[in-house]
Amino acid sequence: MPSASVFPTDRCVAHRRDLRAAGISDQRVRTAVRTGRWQEPVRGVVVSHGGGLTRRERWQVGLEFAGPDACLSHHSALVLWGARVDELPPRRRTAGVTGVFAAPPETGMVEVSRPHGQHMASHGFVVVHQSRRPLEPVVVAGLPVTTAARAVVDVSLGARRRSDVEHVVSDALQRELVSVDDLFSEARALGRRLGPWLRSALEDARRGMRSVGESDLRRVVVAAGLPEPEWNAPVDTPAGRFSVDALWREHGVGVEADGRAWHLSTEDWAADLRRQNALHGAGLVLLRFPVQRLRADRVSCGREIAALVH
Repeated sequence: MPSASVFPTDRCVAHRRDLRAAGISDQRVRTAVRTGRWQEPVRGVVVSHGGGLTRRERWQVGLEFAGPDACLSHHSALVLWGARVDELPPRRRTAGVTGVFAAPPETGMVEVSRPHGQHMASHGFVVVHQSRRPLEPVVVAGLPVTTAARAVVDVSLGARRRSDVEHVVSDALQRELVSVDDLFSEARALGRRLGPWLRSALEDARRGMRSVGESDLRRVVVAAGLPEPEWNAPVDTPAGRFSVDALWREHGVGVEADGRAWHLSTEDWAADLRRQNALHGAGLVLLRFPVQRLRADRVSCGREIAALVH
């Protein structure tokens, strides 16, 4: 019975053509798969055990399936880079790509990109994107992957909601996976394909905004006809330097967009109160708005700010 040690370079994931090159016949592979010693999770790619696949093994399966010129991309690339995103669930058109998809029991789909040319259909849990732009992959944790900036732009192109674009851009910036210049460089390569949501998110990033809530806050500012504030502005206080989402320094007014993800623990809440007290002590009037209210009640939020910024 075949064992993992006969795989090329002792890999536990290999394509059938590589196994044949190593002297392992298709008959031996079929026998190992049929008896459960090995498995073939997608067409032509063999894993040398019968258990659940780790995330890395799923990525390796996707790369083997798509060929030697492929690399991890889109959501899978961002997960590998360490962004706060989830891999995709299967749909009839997953990430805009048609295919007969089946989600693995472990987690979501694997997205890979390869140069445009010979069409390769997506299959199983592998979504194959065809790219007309040069891919220029880098190696992260031993796997070929698009740059983080390229992955952010690719995910944004297929997003169904504006907030999803703002989230992926702001998260990559907050985690210092990309720079604003990196994102603009990738966006310029899109030409006419650059959509309004991504263009707006990049312009917000250039102004200094680093969260989805700040983008919602700016729409309130614009709708109210208020002057452009400083974004993520530093404020010196006796207790130290703190950053304020939006600051009209000459008026001594700051505004914060509070999302649900913040202040979840007692320690976070206590630190936030100390910060607020320090800002008030420095002579700053600080207004705070839940992000949901900024979205649902834009007019009244704008009026409250405008009453102090005049």
